[in-house]
Amino acid sequence: MDYRMPLYIQLQDIIIKKIEEKKYLPGEAIPSERKMAETYGVNRMTVKSAINKLVEQGYLIRKPGAGTYVAQRDYKKIDLSYIDEITGNSGVTAMLTRSGMETSSKVLGFGEVAHSKYLNYKLALGGDETVYGLHRVRLAGNQPFAIEYTYMPKQDFEDIENFDFSKVSLYDYMDTKGHMPRHFIQNLIICEANEKVAELLGVERGTAVFKIESQGADKDYNLVEYTKSYMNPAFAEFRFLAEEK
Repeated sequence: MDYRMPLYIQLQDIIIKKIEEKKYLPGEAIPSERKMAETYGVNRMTVKSAINKLVEQGYLIRKPGAGTYVAQRDYKKIDLSYIDEITGNSGVTAMLTRSGMETSSKVLGFGEVAHSKYLNYKLALGGDETVYGLHRVRLAGNQPFAIEYTYMPKQDFEDIENFDFSKVSLYDYMDTKGHMPRHFIQNLIICEANEKVAELLGVERGTAVFKIESQGADKDYNLVEYTKSYMNPAFAEFRFLAEEK
């Protein structure tokens, strides 16, 4: 092990790799904490910390009196590499619909934001332009899976205030205006949930979550969306395709 990195994180990576390589199969019990401690030369508290994190992230489940098992990974998760080939829609609603999951939204806030140099820069607008901000918690069933802070140019969506986005899909609305996001620049990092994010996602403070920043452009490559979101990784997976040389 590399002792420059916390041991429990290294052990998490080892367990995840074994799950992904099918060395630990869904529904199978993993070795006991004592056995893992002996195998990897660490103390049991380190093993317990690693397992606790993987339980939080949905990789493992504990069965009282029976041990710790690999979670059944055939439940529906969002494939964040997905873009609908026909509509170009890569919105969360479209991805969840494709996965067979029902979604809903809780609107945290909505309104105009004027003279924000940062948001205007992200949307390639002039410094005096006004944008709309829409802040939501996204739910799958009754479980929160993401927090989204979305901003759009007012000039493209003048009647946006007439819609209730706890019921209406934002991307469906944008599509009616001819500004469905079809081209994306996205950046993802893994960060620890602060107190606010943890409360809204229903996880413990400090839990590792995905932070995704996305700029979306319409078919004519006009920037029409800037979104910053925090997502519980238990609800999402990423796939990377390597091109053959």
